[in-house]
Amino acid sequence: MDSALLAVVVTASFALAASVVASLIAATASLRTQRGQAKNNEALIRLKDRLDAEKAHHERHLSARAELDNLREPLLLAANDLQRRIYNIRNQNFFAYLNSEDDHRRDVALLGTLHRFARYWALQELLYSRTNLLLFQSDPDTREVAADVARLARTFASDRSAGLDLIFWREEQRAVAELMVDLGSTEPIPTVTGFATFRKRYREDLRSETPEDLALWLGRFAQDLQVPAVAQNHRLKELEENLDVLVKTLEKGRAADQPLKATGRA
Repeated sequence: MDSALLAVVVTASFALAASVVASLIAATASLRTQRGQAKNNEALIRLKDRLDAEKAHHERHLSARAELDNLREPLLLAANDLQRRIYNIRNQNFFAYLNSEDDHRRDVALLGTLHRFARYWALQELLYSRTNLLLFQSDPDTREVAADVARLARTFASDRSAGLDLIFWREEQRAVAELMVDLGSTEPIPTVTGFATFRKRYREDLRSETPEDLALWLGRFAQDLQVPAVAQNHRLKELEENLDVLVKTLEKGRAADQPLKATGRA
C-alpha cells in the first residue's frame, strides 16, 4: 500500500477512535449527571415529604389547641355550673327542691339540673368531634384537659363504684349532645340549647306516647335524681371531685394564655 495512503488511513482511524472515545466520555458524563440529578430529585422529594408531614403535624397541633381555646370558656362555665349543682344536691339539701310539693319549683329544680348535665355533655362531645382524638390526648397543650374530660366521661358510664344509679353510658352522652347542639357546625362556638327550649322539648316529649327526644334519654336519669338517698350517691361524689379538677385545669390554661394574648403571640 502506498505510504501516503497508509498514512491517511491511519490518521482517519485515530480520528475515528478519538471521536468514539470522546462520545463515550460524553455519554458517561451525561449518564453520571442524570444519575446525580435523579438522586438530587429523590432527596428533594424526601425533603418535601418530611416538611409536608411536619407542617401537617404542626397544623393539627394548632387545630387541637385552637379548638380547646374556642371552647374553653363555655366548657368551663358548663363544668362549673354542674359542679355547683352537684355540690348543692350533696351538701345543701337540694333534694327538697327536686321533690318539692310546689310543682313549679320542682319542675325548675329537676329540669334545671338535667339541663346542666346535658349542656356539659354537649360541650364535651363538641370538643371530641372537633379534635383529632389521639393528638388531643397526647399534645402537651391539650392532654391534661383531655385526661380530665375522659375521666368524667368514664365516671358517668362506669358501674364499678355506684352500680346503675345515675349511670349514663357514652352512647347516651353522645345522644343527648346531638340533641343539644349541632356537632357538625362550623361556627367557632355553636349555640347550645338554652334552658327554656330544653324544658319545653323535654315536657312535650314526656307527654308523647313514645318519647323520642330528650325524655327518652334523660327520663331514667331524672328518676334517679329524685330518690331519697341521692345525696349519698357515690357517683355524684366522684363527679364533683372530677369536675373540680377539670375546672382548675381549664382556669390554669386560661391564665397561661393571657400573657400570650397580651403580647400578640397567641
